[in-house]
Amino acid sequence: MADFVTPRDLSHELGVPQKKIRDYLRQTYGLLATRNEVRWQLDADEAAAARQHFRAI
Repeated sequence: MADFVTPRDLSHELGVPQKKIRDYLRQTYGLLATRNEVRWQLDADEAAAARQHFRAI
């Protein structure tokens, strides 16, 4: 099992378009550049927050 979750993983799991997931991530965590990353790699807490957000909709 990977140590991180990507928007693609969440998209497949939740049936939500990747763009909507990335939009949520930017709104919640800021731009990737502010995280010194080039790709969204969510830790367990970030992934759980995203799951909770999209399941509540």
